[in-house]
Amino acid sequence: MSPTTQYWLCLDIGNTHTVAGLFPALYSDHHVSNPIARLRFRTDAHTTSDEYFSHLTQIFNNYLKNNLKTEFIWHQIERAIVSSVVPQLDCTIEKALQIVNPHIPCLFVNTNTKREFELDLPYPEQLGADRLANVQGALSLAKPPFLIIDAGTATTFCLIDKRPAYVGGAIAPGLEISWKALQMRASKLFSVELLRPSSSIGNTTETQLQSGVLMSHEAMLEGMTNLLLEDWKKLSPHSFKIPTFFATGGCMHLLKLSEKFHIEPDLTLRGLCRYGILTQ
Repeated sequence: MSPTTQYWLCLDIGNTHTVAGLFPALYSDHHVSNPIARLRFRTDAHTTSDEYFSHLTQIFNNYLKNNLKTEFIWHQIERAIVSSVVPQLDCTIEKALQIVNPHIPCLFVNTNTKREFELDLPYPEQLGADRLANVQGALSLAKPPFLIIDAGTATTFCLIDKRPAYVGGAIAPGLEISWKALQMRASKLFSVELLRPSSSIGNTTETQLQSGVLMSHEAMLEGMTNLLLEDWKKLSPHSFKIPTFFATGGCMHLLKLSEKFHIEPDLTLRGLCRYGILTQ
């Protein structure tokens, strides 16, 4: 980290994993770039603020020393922008950040946070902060409409029309949930590593499990995408336009989707950074 540069810390706290990203501080309507550092670790709802602070310090120091030959300096963190679906951690995170700087601004994104799109939903307050950040991330990359897939603990689909407005979507069990549930409920199936087999036709229990879980999830993503597009077109026959397709999430590296999808691992973090610009 340059000793004179200020940074923003963006945290996407999911049910299973947390993703942290460091961005150079942005002070106007600058283009949001990719983070200079991006780290992923398990979410622990029972961690203390001291433990969280120590953990963040350690993993960022390890990453920056190994990749950028520099150290992580907390005093250079100007503000934090957070999307969290684990409410019991919100206070912990805020206290952890204040260990070094008690005045560090910490923005928790929600449906009341200033944004660049509408929420055309009957109960907008139910929408998760990660999905809000994904929309802002997509808007930093392209013009709407969008269809966004996020393959995490749950696999979510978000539809954003050309206004732009969030018009709906779908939520399905995630890849890891399906994988673990199958092994827990089927007593004769043993634990194997979730890897891509060479063919959809497995010839061992291990490869059949891998094929069935991974490739059926891919088929679900493609099929659900087509179904959503069909219904979207019926709802808005005169204004419907083929969207730009984005895919993100911690399980996306295991999946193979058709070429129409733009794979953006940092979509949520980019969206959080954009929220930081909008709320200065």
